[in-house]
Amino acid sequence: MKKSLLIMLLLLLAVSIQVDAQQRVITGTVTSGTDKEPIPGANVQIKGTTVGSITDLDGNFSINVPSDNSILVFSYIGYLSQEVTVGSRTRIDIQLQEDVKQLGEIIIVGYGEQDRKTLTSSISSVSSKDIENLPMSSPDQMMQGRASGVLITSNSGTPGGGMFVRVRGTTSINADNDPLYVVDGIPIVSGNLSAVGLGGSTANAMADINPADIESMEILKDASATAIYGARAANGVVLITTKRGKSQKARVSIGSYYGTQSVWRRPDLVDGPTFEALRNEAAVNNGGQPIYPNPGQAISTNYADFVFRDAPISNVDVSVTGGNDQVRYLVSASDFRQDGIIAPTAFGRKTGRLNLDAFVSDKLKIGTSILYSRNIRNRVNNDDNIAGALGGTHFFPSNLAPYQEDGSYTKFSIFENPIAVINENDITMVTNRVLATVYGEYEFFPGLSLRSNFSVDYNNVKEDTYINTLLNAGAAVNGQATSIVSVNDNWIQENVLNYQSNFAGGHTLSVLLGTSLQQSTFERTSATGQQFPSNDFKRIASAAVQTSSSTGSVWGIASVFTRVNYSLKNRYLFTLNVRRDGSSRFGEANRWGTFPSAALGWRISEEKFFDNVNFISDLKLRTSYGVTGNQNGINDFQSRGLWTGGANYANIPGTEPSQLANPDLKWEKTAQFNIGVDVAFLKDRMSLTLDYYNKQTTDLLLAVPIPRSSGFTSIFQNFGEMENKGFELSINANAVAQKDFTWDVSFNIAQNKNNIKKLAQAIPVYNRDIIRMEEGIPMYSFWMHKQLGVDPQTGNPIWETMEDGRPFDPNIDRFIVGNAWPDFFGGLTNTLRYKNIDAMIFFQYSYGNDQLNWNRFFQEHGGTRNTNFLGSQLDRWQQPGDITMVPRMTNANYAANLRPSRFVEDGSYLRLKNVSIGYTLPSAWINRLGMSSARIYVSGQNLLTFTNYSGMDPEVNATASTATTQGVDFYAMPQPRVYMGGFNITF
Repeated sequence: MKKSLLIMLLLLLAVSIQVDAQQRVITGTVTSGTDKEPIPGANVQIKGTTVGSITDLDGNFSINVPSDNSILVFSYIGYLSQEVTVGSRTRIDIQLQEDVKQLGEIIIVGYGEQDRKTLTSSISSVSSKDIENLPMSSPDQMMQGRASGVLITSNSGTPGGGMFVRVRGTTSINADNDPLYVVDGIPIVSGNLSAVGLGGSTANAMADINPADIESMEILKDASATAIYGARAANGVVLITTKRGKSQKARVSIGSYYGTQSVWRRPDLVDGPTFEALRNEAAVNNGGQPIYPNPGQAISTNYADFVFRDAPISNVDVSVTGGNDQVRYLVSASDFRQDGIIAPTAFGRKTGRLNLDAFVSDKLKIGTSILYSRNIRNRVNNDDNIAGALGGTHFFPSNLAPYQEDGSYTKFSIFENPIAVINENDITMVTNRVLATVYGEYEFFPGLSLRSNFSVDYNNVKEDTYINTLLNAGAAVNGQATSIVSVNDNWIQENVLNYQSNFAGGHTLSVLLGTSLQQSTFERTSATGQQFPSNDFKRIASAAVQTSSSTGSVWGIASVFTRVNYSLKNRYLFTLNVRRDGSSRFGEANRWGTFPSAALGWRISEEKFFDNVNFISDLKLRTSYGVTGNQNGINDFQSRGLWTGGANYANIPGTEPSQLANPDLKWEKTAQFNIGVDVAFLKDRMSLTLDYYNKQTTDLLLAVPIPRSSGFTSIFQNFGEMENKGFELSINANAVAQKDFTWDVSFNIAQNKNNIKKLAQAIPVYNRDIIRMEEGIPMYSFWMHKQLGVDPQTGNPIWETMEDGRPFDPNIDRFIVGNAWPDFFGGLTNTLRYKNIDAMIFFQYSYGNDQLNWNRFFQEHGGTRNTNFLGSQLDRWQQPGDITMVPRMTNANYAANLRPSRFVEDGSYLRLKNVSIGYTLPSAWINRLGMSSARIYVSGQNLLTFTNYSGMDPEVNATASTATTQGVDFYAMPQPRVYMGGFNITF
């Protein structure tokens, strides 16, 4: 017996020794395959067991394994799991690759998040990876060509200048047409805050935001997505979400780039001898004598050489992110500087941001987001301004020397010497902006939470100008200075209650209830001085004549809203939104408006009959209908009869009526129907989204003409209807997915058809009535004399008339000859990676849009003016048999009352918008320097433009300050071509 026990003990000892020999500790690090950063909280588990570990803040792990045959499973949310057999190793380092399918499922919606697979709305997304390191000053620029159905163009190449943004068309005439921008839940001021008139130039308030802080941008397009914002959502909503801290050790990221900008196409102006020869030809054709005796000996000045310059662009971003289970933070700062290609324009922005989230307990979370932005703009007269730098460049005859013998600027007629415009310019705009929110979120029990936040958007804008006596405008008044301070102070308080539940039978329900209060206060004080002792004194206190004024207003809006999302087995989907808004801008009878929407979705791919369809991995049909509103763009008290002071007489103060009352004034309403399909192919390697929409806007807020006997010319009424309908298609494909090589392609195309369905009467717009709004035609339509050609025998223009056989009458025979809406627009992005090398190639395009080259109207003048000519004048008719669209140079053919349609050109273009090539340094190199990742890159913007348009830029709109115009090129600064290099480093 004792012998048997001894044998058993010896056997157990042997087994124990054998187990100890196999049981050992495995250590290692788990990092991201994308940025090589450690992944804290990743799971490390022995396959087939419950034994596991998690990585620490540095991504390190340690785990005991029983044998060489043990398999470790590494996993983390948003990454593909990976299995590794231990073998004889004691250390295993793993790089997890992002699960693109999983990461793309959650997107931001109004007041929350939603799984894209169960989304019933039409939403386009732009991620931080799509827009990083682009040399652009504002977020709206970065959406161009990347979001289907969103038409975005730059008004000009002016640094910090305004943008034209339309989500599914233009819905209004007198009210605002820009989308509502919401940054981290705050509806912000996004319009032009400049009070100084510089032609058509505007200042972009969105440029206050540092693009490097942005995590994602979602563009809400259909009523199901936008109705949660009710009265301000008719033009779409852009949700901007900034980056926040994560549970990880402190990570410092530094990014910087530097580049140079140049004009890609200069104005085609004739030289001095050609100018004199053309003027002589016109004089002889008009029955006179040549003006210049020796044109061939004329001097030649190219004023564009003095105006355009190569200009630098630079940016530095620094951020620190980190945190733990209790506190997470992001702190960032940036310094952006862009000089314009026309001196002395420049835009400089310095920003600082703090995003903080604190988990006070398991149920309570508090936090804040604070942005401080300070911008300085150097501005110059340009864009729709004959007295600007480009205006003078075009108007000044090329046979004039820029300076006189005494060194003074050469003067010519009423036009400013363009060199004087840029040298003597003194126009600045300084903006200080605070965008801040504080919030608290309490979870009563799993599934029920309440979030309350208070936010402010404070804008302080100071503009100063001094027009000195070396400029025509300043000489006339012996110097003029203006100082304007504008303050726009907004606050908003919101409370949102969220409930989510999953219950028997695969039912999923989420309910949102919310309230919102917002107040906006605007104040502006201005002072002007004239008659200065000298140009050394620029403060208004030195002026002999001083005037001042001030104005201000306040408006508010109160809202309640709800959203219900329901799904059955993630297969049958339903969404309901209702928002009720009350605005102080309308009369008591119509102060409140209700804006509902409903949407249905059917995930066909979840049906049993679809199980055998292997080619399609996901298929969803969805449709929605809803109503949204528009209250922006009108005066704060447009429904009331108003009086104004300042009607003084003989030093006695007085008042006068300034506006007729309309107590029945109410919201514009836009009803929108949408139907769409989302399809994924080849195990989600390729996805397609197709939408059709129909938007009908009624009760337009319109300044309707009334008899002058009333003492007024118009009154705001709800009159008019507008229609927008079209389709959108976006395709995303992972074309190649090899270990060392990947190639991703994104393509989108959209079409929008705009039509004014109802209008009180035709409304001519802009200078010389070249744009016209009337029933049955689109917005931004050009109203011109339709030129059919030039008579080959006489050289006289051939005009179309309203009645065949009747002589042409320029007072009657005008036609709609085109419009600025493109037939199609969109973008194409190719993203490639080979080992450590990456490349991005992005094309943006617009097809079928007409562009009015209004420069030609003034510079293709046939000798009726003594100003310079564009090169297109050389295509003129000269002798019988000539085939051309440019008439013989006589006064009759170029009369001032003619608006020839030949100036409306095809503005279609394909632009190589961005190219970037980068190299990520190997880990072995950067680890020695204490870095976790490092990338260097070179980039180019606006490298190539394919277009038949003869002007400097087919995209610009010089008349941006006139909201009802688009597609007018009139001495607008073109967008620059940019070459740059930069780096991104993370420690």
